[in-house]
Amino acid sequence: MMIAPVIFALLLGAFIFVILPHAGIARRTLSVGIFLALITVVYVGASELLGRPKPLTLEWRDRAKAQVVGAVPVENQAIYVWLTTPGSTEPRFYVLPWSQQAAQQLQDAMGKAEADGTGVEMKMQATDAGLDTREPMFYALPQPALPAKDYQSGERPLVYTQPSPTADETL
Repeated sequence: MMIAPVIFALLLGAFIFVILPHAGIARRTLSVGIFLALITVVYVGASELLGRPKPLTLEWRDRAKAQVVGAVPVENQAIYVWLTTPGSTEPRFYVLPWSQQAAQQLQDAMGKAEADGTGVEMKMQATDAGLDTREPMFYALPQPALPAKDYQSGERPLVYTQPSPTADETL
């Protein structure tokens, strides 16, 4: 999947260990620390640059909730979702492991959101096994509140008055 970044990190590590073989213990420890940090940076950076969906377990940003822009559940494989997170306008592509419960929640939330004219939001909880899954992962946003009525304004409210019948209508 990410062969080039891994090869780069391994070659860089080999280079560091070949250059510093006769150095002191402090320098060796420092080089090992730098090597491990580079491997982490390369792995995380490469997963950010991929054009493929990112597993939700690798997300390091704010994982509170996100708006679902689009979703494609593929039965018994995965659930692919486009999400916009708070503070960002560009959607990101994620993949969730297949779950019948999550797919059903997604379908129900999308149907309710379409009927209400709202959107779907996703609670970005960790999808590891053993975590509490009683709360829904996907849910339709509530309809926005109607504007407040101002009863204190000086305008008269509209009052319906039935028009008087004309001569043609009485016959």
